[in-house]
Amino acid sequence: MYDDKLSVAVVGTANVAQTVDFIAEHERSTHIKYFVLDDTRDEIADVLRSADVVFMLTALTDAATCRTAHIIADCVQTENIFLTVAVIQSASNVDELRHVEQSFGVVINLAEQQLNQPAEKISYQIVHGIHSVYDEEFYPYLMPVDGADLLELLTCGKKTFVGFGEASGENPTIAAVNAALESPPVKNNLQRARSVFMNILGADSLLMLEANESTTPIYDATNPDGEFYWVVNHDDSLGEKIFVMIIVCVAES
Repeated sequence: MYDDKLSVAVVGTANVAQTVDFIAEHERSTHIKYFVLDDTRDEIADVLRSADVVFMLTALTDAATCRTAHIIADCVQTENIFLTVAVIQSASNVDELRHVEQSFGVVINLAEQQLNQPAEKISYQIVHGIHSVYDEEFYPYLMPVDGADLLELLTCGKKTFVGFGEASGENPTIAAVNAALESPPVKNNLQRARSVFMNILGADSLLMLEANESTTPIYDATNPDGEFYWVVNHDDSLGEKIFVMIIVCVAES
């Protein structure tokens, strides 16, 4: 699903406005619009109505934020949105977290990830790693993804875990994949995964020589009954670096 008319919205509640700004500053795609929303239902509905892919960023820690997140969650259920992803930085309101989990196709709760990075960077990596698969600006080196198949992979589990890797120098693709595999969310859940998706991003076409080899450890470690799908995409902004994102979806709560 590569489409130069693809509309992507990154929407954040007021308490994560800094994260929205961080993503807007670092993301080079011209197909993303950014919004910091309050609890005005009509405004939220208007923003979501024009989007094909929605990323919601929030921290469910106070009443005002929970009201806004609740309305966003309600609206994503009523609009015809291809893919919805919620990135939860923290959640002290269990009821609202459950409502978001029931409303969004993919929910990534950063409190469950055990990633030793700032929430702003993790949120950016998630947005970039998923969005680049669908955006024609990051045209595929290998295995153009079928949108429906990828959607099914990303939304088939009850819990979603992510891992990231970056590397440069000798054998950077393999090194970046291994770094992502060693991140606790991936390492601790790979064997029970219902589906695994990996996106390899890089500017150097030489990474193609390593791509197949880099997948071997994942095939070896993944549940044999699970699905594994991977793509290689082009991103000039990385220079000599290779960036890898692995998403693991598990069936159990």
